[in-house]
Formats: sequence, C-alpha cells, structure tokens
Amino acid sequence: MRRALFLCTFLCAALLVFAPARAGEITETLNIVWEVFWQQQGYMQSVSKWREPVRVSVSGTGSQRHRPFVLAQLGRVARSAGIELAEAPPDGPGANFEVEIVPDDLTRVGFYFACRTSRTPGVGVIQRVKITAEERALRRCMLHEAMHAMGMAGHPRAGSILSYYRSSDELTATDELLLKLWYSDEVKPGMHALPALAVFARALVQSVPEGEARLEAERTAAQFQRQALAQLESIAAGKGEPPRILFQSSTLTPAGLARGRLEAQRALAAAKAEAASLEKSPNAATQADR
Repeated sequence: MRRALFLCTFLCAALLVFAPARAGEITETLNIVWEVFWQQQGYMQSVSKWREPVRVSVSGTGSQRHRPFVLAQLGRVARSAGIELAEAPPDGPGANFEVEIVPDDLTRVGFYFACRTSRTPGVGVIQRVKITAEERALRRCMLHEAMHAMGMAGHPRAGSILSYYRSSDELTATDELLLKLWYSDEVKPGMHALPALAVFARALVQSVPEGEARLEAERTAAQFQRQALAQLESIAAGKGEPPRILFQSSTLTPAGLARGRLEAQRALAAAKAEAASLEKSPNAATQADR
C-alpha cells in the first residue's frame, strides 16, 4: 500500500512538471518516446531497466577530482527514476555500475564518440553497466550516458538530453517524464515498444483537464499509436524505414536495418499475442466498458 501511494505521488508530480495542453505537444513527446526505443544501428529495442540497487565505482584519469561531479550527475538521473544509487562501499558488494575516465584519445573510446555506455544484458533486467568517457568530454556527456545507463537506447531528434546535437547539460521535462514512467510498475523489463508507448500515451492524456481538450488529446495519442503500428508493419514487410533521425547516425548499418525488420516482426507478434490475450480475458468486457 505504501509503495503504491509513493508511486502515485511520484507520477503525479512528474505529470505536474510536464502537463501538455495542446495536441502538438503530445505528438512531440510521444515522438521522443518512440525514438528512444531505436538503437542508432537501425533497430528497435525492448525495455531495459534496473531492479537492484545501483552501486557505482569511479576510476581512471583524474577520478578523485571528477568523482563528486560524476556521482552527482548519476544521482540526479537515479532520483528521477526513483531508484537507489550509491557509491560501492569498499567492504561491501562490488560495483555493478562502473565509470572509467580515460585520457583524451580518439582511438580509445571511438572515433566519433568520446563517451560510450555498455549494458549487460542489453534488454530486460540490467545487471551491469559501464560508462567509458574521455576526460575532455566528461562534463558534457555524463547525463546523456546516464540516461543510456538507465536503459534508454535511442537518440531522439530533439527535446531530450539524449538528442545527438543537444548542447544543454540539463534534463528536460520530457527526460524527467521518461525516467519516472520508464521505472513505473506499468513498464516491465523486456516490454516491447508498442505497449510501452501506450503507457506514455495514457499518462499524457490523463495530464490534460477533462473536457474537449482531453478528447482531443485522446484522438492525438491514438493517431500517433496507429502511425507507429503502421511504421512497424511497413518495416516488417521490408518496405518502410525507421525514424529519420537514425540516418544521421554514423553507426547505422545494413545489418542494423536488417535486424530492425526482425525486431519489428517480433514487436508485431507480441502486440497481436497481447491483443488475443485481452480478448480471451474474462475481464475484457468489463475493461472495455470503463
């Protein structure tokens, strides 16, 4: 009961921070959410999230000097997600989240990127994360990489610290909403993008006052979800393409796009299975009347 009350208060606070009143704002926010699910190589990923407390270690070049900054930035993201994060104690369990700071060297982390995040496993319940960052880029990339470390793979076109070309080092209102809903009980580890998108759509609609504005928000959210479904159907059939922002990625590959078709097929199969399950549910009729 206490956890449910906490979660309700947590999400309500998030929606007060981000309370779209116009259809265009709902469309833009859902587009950010949708693009977050797409790996820059060209395929869609299911939900990844932490289930255990996060224990951080900071090592490498200037680690003692940079440690307070790193822990503060990671703490900001963890608090928004509502998860526990602390520095790994020297006499306790080892770190499951490593931050390694390396000397400035374009050949060490990657030619195009000075920071990189790896998660294990890639999808589902996250067990380990490592962020590798060149010292020169640490302060501008830590929040961006921290969002990846929380399970969000993509780089939306705009409106998020995850965006490729965002110069700000602050979380946006949409980032706060992403973290809170991503780590709500409604979004499960391994959940495919379409049902997760529906969770965000419902939350955004509920943030709009009842009346004609709410009805318009419902129509807008439903239209966006239909478009997302149509996009996946087209990709699965080998005709369509992923979001255009992916084509600005230096790591987009033919293999990634081919995997994108397979992931689209899996997502569609999962959506159909869920729909069939709801139809057979004895509570389906009652739910439909609500």
